[in-house]
Amino acid sequence: MPRVYDKIWLMEAATQMTRAMNEAAAETPAQAAQQSEPDVELLLASANAIQRLVAERRALRDRVTTLENELRSLRQQATVVHDSYRTLTDEFVTQFKLIDSAVSNLFREPAESASASPPEQASMQTPGSERSSEAA
Repeated sequence: MPRVYDKIWLMEAATQMTRAMNEAAAETPAQAAQQSEPDVELLLASANAIQRLVAERRALRDRVTTLENELRSLRQQATVVHDSYRTLTDEFVTQFKLIDSAVSNLFREPAESASASPPEQASMQTPGSERSSEAA
C-alpha cells in the first residue's frame, strides 16, 4: 500500500513537470529558448531527487522491518533464557532443600540415639540395682 502512494506522488510530480513544460512551450520561442533549458534541467533534477527520496524511504522502511524482526527474535530468546534461569533456580532451591533436610537428619540421628540410650541402660540394670536406686 505505501508503494501505491509513492507511485501517486511520482505521477503528480510528473504531471507538474509536464504542465511546466507545456507552459514553457506556450511562450515565445525566444523566451522558451532562454527559460526552457534551465527549467528542464531543474525539472529533471527535481524528478531525480524525488526518485532518490522514494528509494531512500523504501530502504528505510525495509530496514525498520528487518530491525523489528530482529527485535522480535531477541525478545523470544530473552524469554527462553529467562524461563531457563527460572527453572534452574527452582531446581537449585529444591536441591538445597534436600541437602538441608539430609544434613538435619544426619545431625538429628546421633541426638536421638543418645536420648534413647538411657532407657535401654535402665532396662539392662539388674533387679538388685533397681532396689538400691529406689532406696536411695
